[in-house]
Amino acid sequence: MDGTAPFRVAVHRSLSAGQDADVAPSYIDEIRVLARHFRPNERNLTLYFPDFDAMPNSDSLNRVFGPPVGLTDELWPTYPRLRELLSPDAIAGWDPQDLRMEHVFTIDLEGLHLFGVPPGARAMMLFLSNATYHRAFHWGNADTAVVFLGEDDLARGPYRGPLPGRSLRRWARRFALAAVDVPGDVFDGDAQEDPRIAALHDAIWQAPARLGGRPIWVRDDQTTLTPSGQWRQIDTSPRGPLGIPSSPEFLMQFERRFAEVNLGNQGVMYVTGQSACYQSF
Repeated sequence: MDGTAPFRVAVHRSLSAGQDADVAPSYIDEIRVLARHFRPNERNLTLYFPDFDAMPNSDSLNRVFGPPVGLTDELWPTYPRLRELLSPDAIAGWDPQDLRMEHVFTIDLEGLHLFGVPPGARAMMLFLSNATYHRAFHWGNADTAVVFLGEDDLARGPYRGPLPGRSLRRWARRFALAAVDVPGDVFDGDAQEDPRIAALHDAIWQAPARLGGRPIWVRDDQTTLTPSGQWRQIDTSPRGPLGIPSSPEFLMQFERRFAEVNLGNQGVMYVTGQSACYQSF
């Protein structure tokens, strides 16, 4: 038994107390309970987690797939080599003139305190060449586009035209964002000897998506020198300027449970202010 096991048992009991036996606590509940084992002044970092059970505000922009907000046909990011990624059945009903990437998600940045977000940005969007198959497995890929838009851009409203045909098969859903204050030490490898830190680290790792902090489970040791340095990349197929320019800081990571994107074998996609790529087992 590892050294954190007794602590996890205690956490499980505290989560179960006062709850209906048929209602399982959410992963966010577990993270909050673990975080409360630290004093308020120790919880110096805010992380944000998607909550698909909570009802988002009517004006919230948070969503997975579906139409983006603030874009026109002329501004929508494209992928010139899209035909190479499509399956035969997709090509059969595909318009060769439609080279648009897929809108994977939009994050509403209003009220968020997230290092690396450019000033004036209200929304962050991720576009992917093709969610079923893509080549976003290294930095510097042209398969991803991270877009920041301000209030003036969003005033155009939701995109009203037809979505790319393959996007119509995706599970489009809205969500709320839950903010949890945690100790910044949770991302410090030297602090993992503390069973409270180790348990909180494990719970954060199991989240389907998370904004803020530092990346977890990056195989390349050099890449862990984030939030700057090794995450900086060169786009081999630069596009025209779209939205608000940003820095290459780490912003979030997500798994397939968050957005139905091909990430290989139990893969994780990491998103910076300029690009995104995934690693898998």
